[in-house]
Amino acid sequence: MRIVYYIVALFSFFSSVYVLANTTDEVTHITWLQSNTAPFHLAKTAQTPDGGLCDYLVEQLISELPDIKHTRLMLPQKRIGKYLDEGQQACFPCMIHRKVNTPRVIYSVPTTVYPPFAIIASAKTAKVISQQHSSPINLVKLLTDNKFIFGQSAARKFTPELNTIARNTKSDQHTSLSWNSENESSSVINRLNHGYIDYTIDYPFLADYYNRFSEFDNVVTLPIADHADKLVLGAIGCSTNAPNNFANNALKKINRVLTNSILPSAKYQQTQRVLLENTFAEFDQQYQQQILKLTQPTTLAEPISLSPSVTEQ
Repeated sequence: MRIVYYIVALFSFFSSVYVLANTTDEVTHITWLQSNTAPFHLAKTAQTPDGGLCDYLVEQLISELPDIKHTRLMLPQKRIGKYLDEGQQACFPCMIHRKVNTPRVIYSVPTTVYPPFAIIASAKTAKVISQQHSSPINLVKLLTDNKFIFGQSAARKFTPELNTIARNTKSDQHTSLSWNSENESSSVINRLNHGYIDYTIDYPFLADYYNRFSEFDNVVTLPIADHADKLVLGAIGCSTNAPNNFANNALKKINRVLTNSILPSAKYQQTQRVLLENTFAEFDQQYQQQILKLTQPTTLAEPISLSPSVTEQ
């Protein structure tokens, strides 16, 4: 009987060691998700030598975290959300920063600053919209004006304020959605140019990118009323549901590298400036105020704990 007891005890001991060894909180691998969505992810060209707004960021994180295995995975936006929800050990580098985490992701420190969202339309349609709704545009009135068709890519989300307006005006029920996953932003701009939709909501630098670097050179932006000061911060989001506290542990490493090395670097700031400054003259000033001053290593806090009352963006 004593022998049996020792066998059981030894088995329990080695089992517990095995479990502990396989539930380590050490981050050994990160899957970096990206979508075929210009100008956030772009092939390197003479015009965009560092790729899109989020490409150089990921390159530098991979370089600065050599102890971690890194994989890149290209997915449609809808699939990215599903991948994160499923709890894969993955991070998406092109999210809108939230002060409180969500059931989907835990956020890094802010990584960049974008100008406020705007109305994007063809030059001809923008003129008509301005005549009927003045400029800046009252977004509620435009969204409820059935003479104009609002369109967007199926997975597109905005700031919480704009998302709330869309829900309250029920425009999300009447939106003309693009399900094209090949190049989601290009698909929407193409539909604007062909008159299939009348307007969309997006960043002004999106229109600027297509006007400068593509055959679609006929889109303009209209400001949204009471929205001129609504700057948007970018962030990395890592899967909340990933096992072994993956998101918090990965973000401890990511935030350290961001604040100590990447965000202060002139090279990284230039990769943002080249795609933002045409429609965001205050980029340098706002980057200093919104990013560098708020992400100094001496003031950096740990990732904020998830609030169960918060819903996804």
